[in-house]
Amino acid sequence: MKWMTRLRLINWHYFKDVTMEFGRQTLITGQNAAGKSTIIDALQVLFVVDQRLIRFNAAAHDEAKRSFENYLMGKIGSDERSYVRDGDFTTYIIAEFRDEDKKESFVIGAAIDVYRDRSYEEEYFILAACKLDQLDFINPQGQLLNREAFKRRYGAGVGTGLGEGDLQLGVRQGSKRRALFERNKSNYQKALLARLGQLQDRFFHIFTKALSFKPIRNIRAFVYDYILDKRELQLDLMKQNFEIHERYRQELELLQKRKLQLQGIRDGYQEYARLKETIKEQDYVIRKLKVLYETENLEQQESLKHQAEGNLARLLESTGLAEFKLNEAREQSQLAYQRWQNHAAERRKKELEAEIRGLETKRAELEQLLSIYCTKLNRERQLLENFSTWTDGEYWSWETGEREQIGQYTEHLAGLLAIVDKGKAEELDEEIWVARLATIAEARSGWYDRLLIGEARLLETLNAAEEQATEQESIIRDLEQKRRSYAEPVRQLKALLEDRLRGRSAVWIFCEEAELVDEGWRDALEGYLNTQRFDLLVEPECFAEALGIYEREKWTRKLEGVGLVDTEKERKYLGTAEPGSLAHELVAEHPVVRARAEHLLGRVMKAKDEQELRRHRTAITRSCMVYNNLVARQIPKKYYEIPYIGTKAIARQLEIRKLELQEIRKTITRLRELGASFREWLDRFRDKDAVYNALSSHLTLPRELETCRFRQEQVQLEWEGLKLAEAERLKADYEHWREAEKHWKEKWGGLLQDKGTIEAECKQLAGALFVQQNRVRDTEVILEQWVGEYGAESEQRAKQRYEEAERSTTVSTFQKLQNWERSSKGLQTKRDDQFNDVAKLRQKYNVDNTFNGDANDSENDAYDRLLDTIEHLNIPEYQQKVAEALAESEEEFKSHFVFKLREAIEMARREFQQLNYALRNFPFSDDKYHFEVSPSERYKKFYEAVMDPLLMEKGSLFDLPENDRTAVLHELFEMLVRGEAGQMEEYADYRQYLDFDIIVSSSSGGRYRFSQVLKEKSGGETQTPFYIAILASFHHLYSNKSSRLVVFDEAFNKMDEQRIQSSLRLIKQMGLQLVAAVPDEKMQHMAPEVTTTLFVSKHDYQCFVDMIDRWVPDEAETSPAFQYIETIEKPIDLTEDKIPNTDSSSSKLGESTESPPFESERHGRQGTLF
Repeated sequence: MKWMTRLRLINWHYFKDVTMEFGRQTLITGQNAAGKSTIIDALQVLFVVDQRLIRFNAAAHDEAKRSFENYLMGKIGSDERSYVRDGDFTTYIIAEFRDEDKKESFVIGAAIDVYRDRSYEEEYFILAACKLDQLDFINPQGQLLNREAFKRRYGAGVGTGLGEGDLQLGVRQGSKRRALFERNKSNYQKALLARLGQLQDRFFHIFTKALSFKPIRNIRAFVYDYILDKRELQLDLMKQNFEIHERYRQELELLQKRKLQLQGIRDGYQEYARLKETIKEQDYVIRKLKVLYETENLEQQESLKHQAEGNLARLLESTGLAEFKLNEAREQSQLAYQRWQNHAAERRKKELEAEIRGLETKRAELEQLLSIYCTKLNRERQLLENFSTWTDGEYWSWETGEREQIGQYTEHLAGLLAIVDKGKAEELDEEIWVARLATIAEARSGWYDRLLIGEARLLETLNAAEEQATEQESIIRDLEQKRRSYAEPVRQLKALLEDRLRGRSAVWIFCEEAELVDEGWRDALEGYLNTQRFDLLVEPECFAEALGIYEREKWTRKLEGVGLVDTEKERKYLGTAEPGSLAHELVAEHPVVRARAEHLLGRVMKAKDEQELRRHRTAITRSCMVYNNLVARQIPKKYYEIPYIGTKAIARQLEIRKLELQEIRKTITRLRELGASFREWLDRFRDKDAVYNALSSHLTLPRELETCRFRQEQVQLEWEGLKLAEAERLKADYEHWREAEKHWKEKWGGLLQDKGTIEAECKQLAGALFVQQNRVRDTEVILEQWVGEYGAESEQRAKQRYEEAERSTTVSTFQKLQNWERSSKGLQTKRDDQFNDVAKLRQKYNVDNTFNGDANDSENDAYDRLLDTIEHLNIPEYQQKVAEALAESEEEFKSHFVFKLREAIEMARREFQQLNYALRNFPFSDDKYHFEVSPSERYKKFYEAVMDPLLMEKGSLFDLPENDRTAVLHELFEMLVRGEAGQMEEYADYRQYLDFDIIVSSSSGGRYRFSQVLKEKSGGETQTPFYIAILASFHHLYSNKSSRLVVFDEAFNKMDEQRIQSSLRLIKQMGLQLVAAVPDEKMQHMAPEVTTTLFVSKHDYQCFVDMIDRWVPDEAETSPAFQYIETIEKPIDLTEDKIPNTDSSSSKLGESTESPPFESERHGRQGTLF
């Protein structure tokens, strides 16, 4: 057997360098998060290797967030950038095993180089004839070896035939057979399985499954994963025969398919050729009809040309008569106009009418100007009234009596408006009103100047408030990002010193590094320290250099008023604070900051009230009354109202700054509203001098309007008194000849227009006649081209169709032409569709049969030749080959697969007989567990057919009589060779033909099936079958020559005391080596049953392991229980009387009789922890 004796972890999570020893039964305990699961996960990395199978901290929950990278770097908390190890380092996980048969030790391990960019490289190794104590991981410089250095040191000197005591570092003996270093995980896994005792691959799955409690929800899945391996039944020959049959069958089907496709292509092409011929003949008829139609159009054009020329001759005669009448009317009209205009009364009438029109225009203009004048007066009056109601404020104030004066101005404007509006020109004294308007304009100018001054003051205040708001917003942003706001010199000097002292000293601001003990003393501390809160501190050894930097840069960078503390001299004040002093209200981690606090506040005593101040030389109260040198003084609130000390100051500052920002924004809103009011009045008063000058200059408007009206009345009276009888008669004579002239002018113009139209028509008809003659010649040429292309024989067939068209006398030539063209287009579409269908059939044929034919070929010769070839093939010969291939496949199925499947099922039964035999020799408390194997209900008919004894006797399915069993085998054959890929795999798996269950029997005679209760049980009742099954799986996996290691995490956490003790005793009886991480509360039940107890603890991100109890090898090796393992691990002879042979007729497969009871069990020494 091979036992794991020790494990060493170097740079694994919080394990810096820890070695722990293991016994036959080892418990790992400790408080939560101490590192128990970290050890278990290290074993996973070492034994499972494949991270796709590994589930770190598997016992915690399904969503455990530990990762390989976090284990390597030692993640702290939840900060992604915070790790125990930074930079480049190497992690080692090494386990030592003892091979009792060979009486030697060997080491397996993993070396992982981790780089600062979080990448890593893994390498696994197995060192024969080696112990952990013989491995040195430190180089001569005292540094940990990296992966390559470790490989160079031990890659050749281990396992070269030397004894364990003869191992020498770095000695190369010329043989590397027993020192394996492997970066390929698959190769390492194979070597590991071999080194641990030729284990099977399912070791990795069983190992990971055992780490966390997972109730058995599906017994079949458990059997597949842990007990029965999948067996390949080698269906290759059967599949090959069936593929031959399928190929012949497919070729036959393909021939039939190709024949049908080619026949479809041929029929389609024949229809296309028929349509093509019909369209050719229709084309002849259409061309001949076009000749006839264009000839008829030529005759019609000649008739229209003769008719238009006659119309033009008649129109020329009418045009001459109209021109004569027009000239006569024009002469008479001119004579009548001269007689009418030479009459005297008519001349005076025109003069008066012209003056009346001028007076009406002037009067309208004056009335409009007067209306505008009144509107302006009223607007100015309202403006002054509104302005007088404007309230006093910070930026505008009314002078004494100024509002009464504005009231007087509004009365003046109202009086002027009443005079002008009523048109009382005689009441308007222009000199008085000019003086009054000048006075108002002068007052308005003064108000405008005062408004400008007020607006300027307001804008200055507004700009200052906006700058203050911007500054507050910047401070708030810094505070929200946990950055305090300081004066610019403080920030600049701090940044300067951080840059110059980088790597040698940090630069601290005093208020940031201290924390308050009691918030009640905050105001007193803030006020007393005042600007000293912002003093800068550096490491004592760097102060002199920092002071020199300050001195050199203070003027160029304007670094005035910043305090730089002499931390080198101030160190002596550390620990000097008096009891009860204000210094005790500040705490700081760094001694430099503590020394500063004690220096400033160590002798400032805290007083409960103002009277207690007098008891001390220097003291202060919570209300910020300070007493010093016999003087009491209240600290101004402005010194402490903004807090800076400690982390809580940020939240308070943020609250204060936000309130201040709210008040500033309210002030800005109020100032902006007031500014808008100022701007409004400035806009109203702007350019008012010009307005009042205009009002003064237009005071004469009422008088000018009155004069205009009087003159208009006089002219109108004179115009009405004129006598115009003779003038009216002369006017009527003129208008008569004027109308005659107009009539003949219109008539003559219309005739000239008609003449031009008819002349253009004649030219157009002549051109159209020429064009039509060409069209006739073109159609005749096109018809001759058709005859020349297709020949006289085709023309004779086409003429027959033309004669059909001529026989229709009720339809015009144009309608005949349209009908034939529509018919031809329809046939062309049908022809093209038919050809496309043929092309698609050809293209599909080409794709289906990989034929390189032209799918758009206008001829069908290539496809006709293919059809002719296929029609002469010998298809019955192909059918015979298909039948022969099917017969060969069936024979292979009967002669190979059925017997292999039967053999696999019988082997499975024997494996369960061995497993049940082991379970009977290792009872669990009062319960016994037994795996029951029976034919699958789903596949029962197939099972019975395969296991039929008659099949074994006949030896061939062809020899069996035709019955239900034979039909079932044929059905199974069809599933295997014709089913889907997943279906074929399902029916080829021998495990599908069996059902599995676990029978639990108690000493009282009770018995139940686990499958019936697995969903109802909880707690320990569900854990027990899990551990029993897992232990049975390990027992089934291991041999007496292999490792016996079983690892559990959070083991037995839901079991009671009795079940825990029974489980541990069962493990000892089975001879398994247990390593289990257990909760503290279960230790009192488990410690008496184990040999070794390890206690894991953690302090400051470092884990430690202490051994509480240790296994004694001699006692374990001489235990009767372990001696009995040698007996039960020998191969079981199923023909002996201990385990009855079970034939195929048994109702319960795998059932066995009672085996001899376990003779004794070993109890390890009790630990001392409890």
